[in-house]
This record gives sequence, C-alpha cells and structure tokens, in this order.
Amino acid sequence: MGRRAVFTLAAGVLLALVGCSKAPASGEAPSQSTAELKPAPAASPAPGEAPRAASPLKVAFNQWVGFAGLFLADERGLFKAEGLEVQLVPFSGPGDSIPPLLAEQIDVSLTTANNLALIAGKQPAAAKVVYVIDASDGADAIVASQAVTSVAALRGKKVAVTLGEINHMLLMLGLESAKLAESDVTLVDMSPDDAGAAFMAGKVDAAVTWEPWLTRAKEKGGNVIYSSKEPGAKDTLIDVMAVSDRVLAERSRELAAFVRGLDAGLAFLREQPAEAKAIVARRLDAKPEDVEGMLSGARLYTRAENQALLTGSLPATFGRIEEFLKAHSLITRGIEPAGLVSAVLVR
Repeated sequence: MGRRAVFTLAAGVLLALVGCSKAPASGEAPSQSTAELKPAPAASPAPGEAPRAASPLKVAFNQWVGFAGLFLADERGLFKAEGLEVQLVPFSGPGDSIPPLLAEQIDVSLTTANNLALIAGKQPAAAKVVYVIDASDGADAIVASQAVTSVAALRGKKVAVTLGEINHMLLMLGLESAKLAESDVTLVDMSPDDAGAAFMAGKVDAAVTWEPWLTRAKEKGGNVIYSSKEPGAKDTLIDVMAVSDRVLAERSRELAAFVRGLDAGLAFLREQPAEAKAIVARRLDAKPEDVEGMLSGARLYTRAENQALLTGSLPATFGRIEEFLKAHSLITRGIEPAGLVSAVLVR
C-alpha cells in the first residue's frame, strides 16, 4: 500500500509538506488540490438531526481493492441512503492524505496503520483510528522479473518502492527473511502504481506494488517472490479510517453514517457479487474477471467485526509496527497504541 521519502524522514516530510499530494495514477480522477479543500464547519448537528448535507464529509482515498465497500457505497447511493453527502478526494497513496488530515482540510483519511504510527512516533497522537477497513493478505507484494525467482535473488537488482510507506516496510521484511540488507539492492522511489508501471515497462528488476498491478505483472510472466500473506508480514498491512479528535467529536453522527454506508457496500458485494465486482473493476481500471483474484488478497472487515478489532487486535498490530519502527530507528518515541484507537462509532 505504498508511498514516500525514507522512513527516517517520513514523518517529518508528512508534517512539513502539509497541503501537498501526488498526482493520481492512471485511471484515477484528478486529485483535488489540498489548497482548495476547506475544513468542515465547527458546528455539530443537534440531537436527532440528520447528518448535514450542506457540508459534505470529505474522504481521502486511493485506488485499492480493499476499498471495495467505499466504491460500492458511493456508486449505489448507500451514503445518501444514510442521509449523508460524501465528497471523495483521490490521492495516489494513503500517506499523501495525512498532511491534509492534520491540517483539517479533509475529514477522513483512508490510510494505513503504519502511517499513523510514524506520525505518533514523532509527536503526540494527532489522529485516531475509528474503523478497520481491511487487511492485506497477499494483495501487496514484491513482483520480480522471470529471472528473479526468490527474494535472495534481488541482490544487486533495481527495486521500485515508495520509500517511507508500508510497502517499504514489506520490502524490508522480505529482505530480512532472505538475510539481505537494504544496501544489497538499489531502491528507486516511486508510488505503488508508478512502481507497477515501471516494472511492466522493464525499467526495474522488481517492484513493491499492489493490485491491480500484481495481476497485470503475473499475466506478463512476473514472479511474486514475497507478499503480505507471508508469516512475517501477515496482519501487518492494515487499512484504517482515521479522523482528527475534533472531527470525531463534532461529526460523530456523520462518521457513524459513513461507517454504516461502508458496511452496506460490503453487504451488496456479498449479495450481488457479479454486479459489485463490475463496479469495483471500473473504479480500479481493471478487468472484471480479475477482481475476484484481487479480492482474495484482501480481508474486508464488516462493522460487526470492528468492535473486536478496535478493542483487541488493532492495538496489538500497532504494537508490532512500533517494534519494527523502533528496531530500525524510524521513530523517536513510543506510540501508545491504545491512545490511537477509538471504538465509539461501532459500539
């Protein structure tokens, strides 16, 4: 799930570059400039009042199969059925939406647990996870050329990866599994989508990318040599819904409606799989027949599952990420996992 400058600089970059975002990937709508985004009004809805339609809930996302519930809820009008107006704001990667979230230029960031841990490891927690959307279970991977059949064979090779993001962490876990150091490969910094495209064009020997690029690469003979399904990486690549304390306090009813819309999107996927997968394919600029395989690499979580996740396994996941970041001197303080999580929307 990919992303930005070296891990040791990542949090500083995110804080310093508030308002900046990357250009969207091919097939994505142009990303709205964060300079044009405005914070939501401060007023909270009165008790019993429907969520405010006059001020859309601005939700940052990127092209990722794990966000199938979001795409379906948007396409099928499921947010509107909850009385909620949602404005989707596309970014190239989940790390790009953190600066505008901290600047209160968007209301919700669909991002990774890793991104929040990096920030929390540099300063007191500025945002909370209020929902777990999915866990990558093979949909993020290192894909390599036909000549490279194992992680060990990456030695001396050129690898495209988004430095400082979760796919960089995946690469480092893979290298460690083969007893290789980061210095044993040549890293090329680019977004996951650009990494996939560069690999397909033969510009790099390997790429750390995600769906739909993994499917495209395999169709061209590429080898998946390490993925989020491996024991060393499993349950580490988690996509979450992050909000600021202020937005959680002032727009909780709208956020709860958004969560219900996401859950309804997943229900539609279960009940009408053919139609749903066609919609997801359009959103990902992928073939409908490939979506089944893409979805098999991601565990999509329901609202019913979230209370246990938020109060149980997610803090443990943050703890695991914290250990990794500390071991690589990537954060300077503890992240206090329990303080990064709120289950208020799913109680």
